[in-house]
Amino acid sequence: MTPSIVINTVGGATFAKCNAQNQPLFRINAGISCEEALEQASLLMDCVNKLTFLSGMENDNASMVWASHYLSEMAKAIIDDVTSGLQLAQGGGV
Repeated sequence: MTPSIVINTVGGATFAKCNAQNQPLFRINAGISCEEALEQASLLMDCVNKLTFLSGMENDNASMVWASHYLSEMAKAIIDDVTSGLQLAQGGGV
């Protein structure tokens, strides 16, 4: 039986850029299993899906659009970091 390989996040992806220097406010933590990280990304994207649907049904609801934007940015950072972890595990570096 082949043991399963645990692939973790590398902690390189950032999100929520701010200030004049466009510095990231948040970073994905290194060492989280990619399976758990992708589960969180899926949950975030489910929220984005629901918010964009609701905002499309209502007129002039900018708060739902901005919430969707920030949640999707978080999900993208998770997926980008998982991708880096997979590349590192395959010997391709980050």
